[in-house]
Amino acid sequence: MIDQTRITVRHIKKGDKEFFRKLFELYYQRLFLYSRSYLNDDGDAEDVVQEMFIHLWEKRKDLVIFTSISSYLYRAVHNRCIQKLRHKKVVDEYQEIQQLKIREAEIMYHRISDFSFSEQQINEIQEIYDHTCGLLPDKTKAIFHLSREDDKSNKEIAGLLGVNIKTVEYHMTKALHTFRNAFR
Repeated sequence: MIDQTRITVRHIKKGDKEFFRKLFELYYQRLFLYSRSYLNDDGDAEDVVQEMFIHLWEKRKDLVIFTSISSYLYRAVHNRCIQKLRHKKVVDEYQEIQQLKIREAEIMYHRISDFSFSEQQINEIQEIYDHTCGLLPDKTKAIFHLSREDDKSNKEIAGLLGVNIKTVEYHMTKALHTFRNAFR
C-alpha cells in the first residue's frame, strides 16, 4: 500500500493531469457522501470535496503522505468538514446577535414612537431591566453597559478591557439572551 501511495504521490507531484483526473473520478463520489454525512448539505459537501482536490493540485509539489492515499483524502475532507462546521457556527452566532440587535432597535423605536405606555408599564419595564442587569455576571454587565450605555463598538470594548473581540461578542450574546428571556 505504501508503494502504491508513493506511485500516486509521484504522479501528482509531476503534474500528471490524466492520473489526477482518474484519482478524482475514483474518490469524488465516496468523499462527497462522506462529507455530506457531516454537513447534511449537498452544496457544502460538494464545495468541501472540490476545494480539497483543488488544494491538493495547487500544493502537489509539497505533497508528503505517510498513509494510504485513501486515508489521506478522507482525513483531508474530514478536516475541511470540521472547519466548515466551525465557520457555520460562528456565522450562526453572528446572525443571532444581529437578530437581537434588530429586535432591540425595534423595541427602542416602539418605545420612542409609542407614547401609549402608562407610567406603571414603564416602571415595570425599568424594574425588569434593572433586575436583569443585577443578574448578569460582573464582566458581562460591564461589557453590556459599555456597549449600550456608552455606545462603544465591540472592537472598542475589547481594546478598553484588553480582551479578545470574541470574548466581547460572547458576553454580549449572553447579556442579550438574558434580556430576551426576561422580557418575554
